[in-house]
Amino acid sequence: MPIRVASRIYRNRHGIFYFRIVIPSQLRSVANRSELRFSLHTEQRELAIDLALPLISAIPLLMADLHNMAVNDEAPPADYFAKWRSELLQGAVKKARISLLQHEVTELRAQIERMVPRQHVQQVAIRMHERGQLEGKKELERALVFPPPPEESPLFSALQEAYLASLLRRPKGGVKKPPTEKTLEAYRAEIGFFITVMEDVHIGAIDREVAGEYFGILKQLPANLSRKAEYRGKSIQELLDLKAPPQTEANASKKMERISSMFEWALEEKRKWGIDSNPFKGFGQQDTGDEKRRPFTVDELRVLLSHPDFLKKKFKSSYSFWLIPLALFTGARLGELCQLELGDFVEVDGIPCIDINDKASNTEGESGNRKKRVKTPSAKRLVPIHPELIRIGLLRHVEKQRLAGETNLFPELNLERRDGPGHAPSNWFQRYRAKVGITGKQQTVFHSFRHLFITKIMDAGITPHLLAPIVGHEADLVTGKVYWNKRDASMRKPTVDAFNLPKEVIAMLPTVEEVKFTDAPGRKPSHKGPCAA
Repeated sequence: MPIRVASRIYRNRHGIFYFRIVIPSQLRSVANRSELRFSLHTEQRELAIDLALPLISAIPLLMADLHNMAVNDEAPPADYFAKWRSELLQGAVKKARISLLQHEVTELRAQIERMVPRQHVQQVAIRMHERGQLEGKKELERALVFPPPPEESPLFSALQEAYLASLLRRPKGGVKKPPTEKTLEAYRAEIGFFITVMEDVHIGAIDREVAGEYFGILKQLPANLSRKAEYRGKSIQELLDLKAPPQTEANASKKMERISSMFEWALEEKRKWGIDSNPFKGFGQQDTGDEKRRPFTVDELRVLLSHPDFLKKKFKSSYSFWLIPLALFTGARLGELCQLELGDFVEVDGIPCIDINDKASNTEGESGNRKKRVKTPSAKRLVPIHPELIRIGLLRHVEKQRLAGETNLFPELNLERRDGPGHAPSNWFQRYRAKVGITGKQQTVFHSFRHLFITKIMDAGITPHLLAPIVGHEADLVTGKVYWNKRDASMRKPTVDAFNLPKEVIAMLPTVEEVKFTDAPGRKPSHKGPCAA
C-alpha cells in the first residue's frame, strides 16, 4: 500500500511546509497532546515530501513506544518529542541535500557534454596518444591497467602491519574502540599465521584457490600450536604428519575471518593496495550451531551447587563463592564482576544497586595501573541488587570489606594483569565446571549465567525495552537512549526482581555467615588448583 504523504504535510500562510501527526485518542493522555506538528523549513513541495517520508516510516515505532509507556504507566521526558523529531529530521535533511547535489552534478555533466561533445574529446585524446604527444604516456598506460600485475602489489606482511596500525588509530570513544594489547597480539598471530603456512607473498597473487588451500591446511592442524610443547619448533608439514586431532572448524574459520576483514579494509583503498576483490570472503561462514553458547539448565545449576567442593562451604577465595550467585542474579559479565570496587555498591532512591562503570577510584599504587573497562558505552549501567543476593549477605560482605580497609570486592585478584582480573576466575570456573561433569564444549561457560538471566526475565514477559539497560545492551531509538540513560533505580528494580529460580535451587546457596574463605583478603593465590576446596 502506498504511503499517504499528502495527509501528513500542509503549507502555512507563509508558504512553509509543516508535518503533522494525529495522536490516537487512547494515547493522548500519556503523550499529553492530541497531535504533533513541526516545520519542515522548506517552501518546495518535492523537498517537503522527501523530508516527510522517513518521518512517516518512523510513526509506528513512535506509537509503539507511547503504547509501552501507557501500559507501564510511564510519562515521556519533557524533550521526548523534540528529540524524536531532531533525530529523524536531521537524517532526512542530509539525504535530501545529497539527492539535490546529485541532481546538480547530473545537470552540470549534461551541460559540459552539450558544450564539448564527448566523442570529439575522445578522438582528440586517442590521436595525441598515438602520436606520443601526451606527457607520461607510459605512466598513463600503466595507470590504466587495474589491478596491476601481482608482483607489483605489496607483500602480505606490509598489508598486515598497515591494517593493525589502523586499528590503533580508532577513536577511544567510538563505536569500534582500539584493541587492547592482548587483542592486538591475537590479531597479529592469527593473521600472520598465513605467512607461516603460505610464505610472505604479494597480495595480488592471492586468489580463491590460494585462500581455499590455506583454509584446508588450517582445518588439518591441531589447536594450541604455541601452547603445547610437542608442537613447538615443528614445521607445518611435520605438524600435518602427526595426524593429531585437528582444531575445530570454528577456530579455523575465525582465522579466515580475521584475514577477510583485513582485505575488506584494503578494498576501501583498492588502488593503493592493487587488489579488486577479497579472496577470503565467504570462507569460515559455516554455522557451527552445535557449539553456540546456551543458558545453564536448572539441572546443571543443581549440579554446580551440589558438588562436594561447594557443599563444604569452604572456599579458597571470595570470588569462588560469590561469582556464581552474582552472575545468576545480575546477568553481568565475568570481567564486569571481577573489577567491581566497593564504591560501586550504591543506594539510589533507597534501593541498593551495583553501579557498573569504567571509572577506577584509585589511580595510584599497586592496584591502580589498570583501568576498569566495559565492553560498550551501553555497558555502563545501574543494576538493582536482587533480593536473594541481599538475603545471602552480599551487602553485609561489602560492609565487612569496607571496615577491613579494602577497595575492591575481590582483593585477591591481580588487577595489574594485562588480561584483566577475570583471567584467574575464568580458569577457575572452567576447571570447576569440568570437575562437576558439565563438559559441553563452548556451550556452557561462565557467560551461560548471563544467558540464563536474560532468558528467564524475557520468559517472565519483560520486554527487551526494559531489559536492555539492565544487562548493558543498546536500547531502542528514542525511549531507550533518552529515558533509560537516567539513574532511575525504582523503574529498573521490577525487571531484576522478575528473575526467579526454583526454591530448592535458591536454598542451595548458603549465606555469607555459613561460608569460610581460607585465603587472606589481600593475598594473591597461585590459582594452580581448584579454588573451591
